[in-house]
Amino acid sequence: MTFTHNWQTYALSVVICLAIGLVIYSIQKLYRLRALQGANHQVAWLIVIAYILIFSSLYFLYVLVTHSLDPIHYFIAIASLLTAFFAWLATNTSYEIAIDLSKSVAVEHYHATHDDLTGLPNLSFFIDQLELILHDSNKEGAEVALLLINLNRFKLINETLGYFVGDVILQEIAQRIRSSLRKTDLIARLGGDEFAVLINPVVAQGHIYTISKNIADFVQEPLAVEGKPTDVGVSIGVAVFPRHASSGLELIEKARVSMLEAEKQGNAVLLYDSETSIGKAEDIQIIGMLQRAIQEEQLTLLYQPQVRLHDLKLVSVEALIRWQHPLYGTLDPRHFIPYAERAGLIYEITLWLLQNVVKLLEQWHAKDIHLSIAINTTTKGLMNKGFQQELNTLLKNDAWLANMLKIELTETSTIDNANEVIAVMKHYKKLGIVFSLDDYGTRHASLEYLKKLPLDELKIDQSFMVNSTTDEDSKAIIIHAREIAQQLGLTTTAEGIESQEVLALAQEYKLDYGQGYYFSPAITAKNLEGYIQKHGLNAAMFIQDTKKVDQPLS
Repeated sequence: MTFTHNWQTYALSVVICLAIGLVIYSIQKLYRLRALQGANHQVAWLIVIAYILIFSSLYFLYVLVTHSLDPIHYFIAIASLLTAFFAWLATNTSYEIAIDLSKSVAVEHYHATHDDLTGLPNLSFFIDQLELILHDSNKEGAEVALLLINLNRFKLINETLGYFVGDVILQEIAQRIRSSLRKTDLIARLGGDEFAVLINPVVAQGHIYTISKNIADFVQEPLAVEGKPTDVGVSIGVAVFPRHASSGLELIEKARVSMLEAEKQGNAVLLYDSETSIGKAEDIQIIGMLQRAIQEEQLTLLYQPQVRLHDLKLVSVEALIRWQHPLYGTLDPRHFIPYAERAGLIYEITLWLLQNVVKLLEQWHAKDIHLSIAINTTTKGLMNKGFQQELNTLLKNDAWLANMLKIELTETSTIDNANEVIAVMKHYKKLGIVFSLDDYGTRHASLEYLKKLPLDELKIDQSFMVNSTTDEDSKAIIIHAREIAQQLGLTTTAEGIESQEVLALAQEYKLDYGQGYYFSPAITAKNLEGYIQKHGLNAAMFIQDTKKVDQPLS
């Protein structure tokens, strides 16, 4: 190219320099975007456009420097500058979007792994880290100590001073525990008033007791919230890996045994002692097998029909969980749910139950089968944040699911946070979920709670229905339950309809719905679909045709 010293040449030079500068800047941004693109596919199309514009601009520049100067080249220079500018704009926009998305992912990850109230790692994060730390410690031959910390009298503080004060105390306690630890130690809030500390590594024999005692002393120092003097007690259970346990789950269970024993004895700190824990070894073994059962998909679901009594029409089913144990065969919930509750596995099982029930509802929706499904949980299970997040996500994706879900609640005689439970129930009830009180009559269900809780249904426990034809007390309880339900505007479901006589009695007492072995045992979803395809929703045909494969647990 030949250049003359006039203003057009200078202008052309400036345009070329600007275009080159923008191209270089865009290439640098694209290089920095490489680390973000894999995690943020939303910006991929912008990056493609940027590459096209960069190559276009480079092509225009190549034409300018390899050909003699013609008037058309001024337009090519402007085109080069414009494509370089738009390349800069595309890469800059892509980079900003990628950064925002990365920050959003980081925030979501933080909230998924940390407790919102205290900012400490949560149970899920702690379990993951525990397994990693134990693996490394096992390689190095080092000891690791687990401290489970429970606050005494905290429930009383919540009831007398209020939940706001309780939250402030938990935040203060979390800070006190954190300040007494080394950087290598791990602290987490497991839930409620329970914390965990992992001393990693144990450097001397007296090291564990020293740290545990320091934590106990720090926690038990008097504190004041809004001018109100308050103090809490503490019970700390300690177990050491590999001295007391060979796995993370076993370590947690043995530390929990020590913590409960410390609370019972009134000690602030108690180290695990196998002699004081006779009878726990079998429990730990079962819990370990149950954890593997969840991971290896040994759990399964059966479904028991729920029938409208005045016309014997199938209207819903109850999902009943079973454990297909490789050695002991099919186990019902009575044999493993108590262990799951003790080990903190109950929430994982409840999530599994919810996800599988929703999957079946979606399959039925596609097959034009319109039956609602009932799942069982406690009020604590309902208030679990993980459960609520999963339920919210499922309902957000498919709002119609709410109208097909029924949640059967137990343990309403002891609700620690009644107002919060009521608010959550009302929220989900507005979306369409039905709430039922399960096993009515077997526990002391407070009439005050029955009036306050936004329930839709009372389920009369099977023990009363089975004995109703011969036992006058059972009949009286059934009549009492029906009258309470009528006064509160609730429907009634009779569990344990095992014979024609019990069905006739339930119909005579004008109970709304029923379930039991007389209609059908708990059966697989596949068998249930087969009966529906054959007989529709006529429950009378189930009585004649259902193969009794499993005794129900209503």
